[in-house]
Amino acid sequence: MMNEYRAFDQLRTYELYIAKKGFWYPDFELTDGQYIYGRLSYSSNFKRYAIIETPSGKWTIKRKGWFNRTLFLNQGEEETIGTLTPATWKRDFNLQMDNGFEAIYLYKKIFSKSLVVTNDKLGDIMNITTKALNFKQPYTITFSQTLQQDTIPPIPLLALIGLHIILLRQQQAAAS
Repeated sequence: MMNEYRAFDQLRTYELYIAKKGFWYPDFELTDGQYIYGRLSYSSNFKRYAIIETPSGKWTIKRKGWFNRTLFLNQGEEETIGTLTPATWKRDFNLQMDNGFEAIYLYKKIFSKSLVVTNDKLGDIMNITTKALNFKQPYTITFSQTLQQDTIPPIPLLALIGLHIILLRQQQAAAS
């Protein structure tokens, strides 16, 4: 399964797309239009258990508990390597990795269509922008070309975590 993905260091552009595959139980592929760099899928319809696959590994995102809003980021199935904690009165999510890396997924403006991944030391790492009425490629991801890959988690992982956050927020908005 991992050999169908292209290594991220072979990417020659700084803009990627999320392609939606399927309608009832969609998978989301991180692509440049030609190659696939990662995939987000769900094991159930309620988006409680997300599976992220990239060339560098497989991760899962699970809720801490049924009524807890905190999410665990796991390497494989059970090895927790980080947590995603939603802010109380904002739409932000804080990512804290066990290796010391921290990032915030936030919307900088109230009605913004762009989710920004930012870090205190590195600044803005990437933007995930929602494109209205584009059902095949509903999201565009742009990221900084000056990032050192050894100081941060893999870009495909950060991008697909951001997509998961966007989908969770859409699900919560539809439920309320």
